[in-house]
Amino acid sequence: MDIHNLTTIQKKYIIFFCIGIFTFFLGGYVLRGFHPPQNIYMMFLIYWILFGTGILVSRERSRVFVVNAFVISFVALLLISAGFFAWSAYSHMYSKSIDADLLDYTPEEFVVVTEEELNDYPALKEAIETQSYVKASPGEWRRTIEFLEEKGSYVIKVEDAYYGISFATA
Repeated sequence: MDIHNLTTIQKKYIIFFCIGIFTFFLGGYVLRGFHPPQNIYMMFLIYWILFGTGILVSRERSRVFVVNAFVISFVALLLISAGFFAWSAYSHMYSKSIDADLLDYTPEEFVVVTEEELNDYPALKEAIETQSYVKASPGEWRRTIEFLEEKGSYVIKVEDAYYGISFATA
């Protein structure tokens, strides 16, 4: 086998690596609105269509080439999928927020939270001051929930105002 033929085959393997990556992105675009397990089946269908097209275009029919091309493209697809799902899980774990809605009425049940107590919960304090969702670390988010549960309510009174406190994750 000469060097020209070797680099041609390497370029074809790179194309199959790109097919694996492109399958992930194309599948994500095409399959919006589909839910498991249909989206997984459809992604594999897209993969097989792209893989088959790649084999036809490459004009390589040897068993060794087809197996190597399959392994390269499928491993690329699996790696990018695993990376995406790991990143999504990480983002979900650290995507916590606290919201404080100013109430325009006096609720029947509420608990009083002092300024000193608010100083121990900076995300809650910021949510009250800004009247918007405030990102919180998972630890502070959990501590704030436990604090309000110990107090006995998610409706609080700070000075002369009443707030409904809510917690959200992505």
